[in-house]
Amino acid sequence: MSAWVQYSLIFLWLTPLLAAAALRWGVRGAAKQRALSLGFAVPIFLVACALFVHEGTRHAYKEDHLEQGLGWLHSHFAVDGLNAVLLPLTAGLTLVALLMTPRADMRAGLAAKIMVVEGALMGSFLALDAGLLSIFVVLSLLPLWFDAKHRGSRPLQVIMKSLVAATTAALTVAMIGLALEASAAGVANPLDLVALASSPYSPSPWIGTLVLAVALLRMGIVPLHLWIPATAQHSTPHLALVTCLTPLGSFMLARLALAIFPRVLGPAAPLLMAVGAFTALYGAFLAVGQFDLRRIVAWFWVSQSGLVLAGFAGLDDASVSGALLQAMSTVVECGGLMLLTLAVEVRANTTDLRKLGGLAHNAPRMATAYLILAAAAVGFPGTISFVAEDLVGQGLLRDHPFVVGLLFIVTAVNGITLWRAFKRTFLGPPSPHADDLRGFEDLRRWETYAIGGMIATLLLGGFLPEPLLAVRRGVVDAIGRVEAVALTAGEGH
Repeated sequence: MSAWVQYSLIFLWLTPLLAAAALRWGVRGAAKQRALSLGFAVPIFLVACALFVHEGTRHAYKEDHLEQGLGWLHSHFAVDGLNAVLLPLTAGLTLVALLMTPRADMRAGLAAKIMVVEGALMGSFLALDAGLLSIFVVLSLLPLWFDAKHRGSRPLQVIMKSLVAATTAALTVAMIGLALEASAAGVANPLDLVALASSPYSPSPWIGTLVLAVALLRMGIVPLHLWIPATAQHSTPHLALVTCLTPLGSFMLARLALAIFPRVLGPAAPLLMAVGAFTALYGAFLAVGQFDLRRIVAWFWVSQSGLVLAGFAGLDDASVSGALLQAMSTVVECGGLMLLTLAVEVRANTTDLRKLGGLAHNAPRMATAYLILAAAAVGFPGTISFVAEDLVGQGLLRDHPFVVGLLFIVTAVNGITLWRAFKRTFLGPPSPHADDLRGFEDLRRWETYAIGGMIATLLLGGFLPEPLLAVRRGVVDAIGRVEAVALTAGEGH
């Protein structure tokens, strides 16, 4: 392995955590915190992009890794076909979130909390040890919990405390059980994912069930979804954005459930298909009735998570490829829509559709960006979501035509939702209930560049999806082998 790759594997998760410590205890003042956080976020993004290019040019599912034994825990980090694209995606969203956070909001350690989330997400994506991955997953939720305590919102504190407690308890029990079982089966590194995948040992179904439940909780799948709209509306917005709008849940499905727990995922696939389709429908119809722009994006995220789960549950090369692609594109689309929503809130002091209207006159760049992102989010041709939804449909059509029909309805309803939000916010005359919006400002130059970069990513991926699919092809091949193992196990019974 190249020396720079070895150092980068540690740099990507450790640097944000060190930056968070410096921001929390070493720097005072909103301007200094903003400057220092951006000073760390930019090189992290560049290194993540370099690793993606490095992995994408290899045209195969290989890994560059760094490992060291730590008892049950195994310090094993790698960049491979599954996580290579998620690294610049996470780093880029964090960078844009920091860039678009108003300077006045850089208080109470907000920048430090965002950097902790980035470090935890990077560690989750890079870890090839189930125990370390679990630690990072729990760590990614702690800043939002502390933020809820700081804001003094009792209902939000209860939700976040329950979320953290449930995630911690489920993963702790699952990892202890996995370590004990794997050790008894003779696996030298009982939590190392490579060792587990290459050994004949098959974990007990109850362990996989706990891990699967955490993945579904992190995705926001019904009925484990309530924390998504609650945090989107009531938490510090830019912190909630980087914490909630992440592909971590779908990543756990691919990294853990699909590869390590076929005895759970195989038999549960029909149920997961039904749950995914229901979640997609439920989120779509809840979103269409909302009047708050934040909640619209949150429920749209829930709906898209259902689509991703349905694609995974198809256990077909095309549907799984589409689900992986959709999980990535949804982060960019929902992240961009939420950032524009927060830009509207900063300028108009509201995200209530009933108090907005006519903003396109003063903010044409913002209106154009919102319309493009909304179109991309529902699969407009030439965008990543168009390719992803087409792949999911192809993969599910033969065996699950009814589900494909439901997903078409979901896409139509989501299109209506986002068009309604755009129309009520940017077109027509201002609402008679609105404050004076004549001084409403358009996107600033750096905000335009940031949102423009997100749009360019969606368009580039839509016209040239092959690099994104190529780095994941090996993952899809591995999933096919997992499906075969699951079918063999089923025949044995």
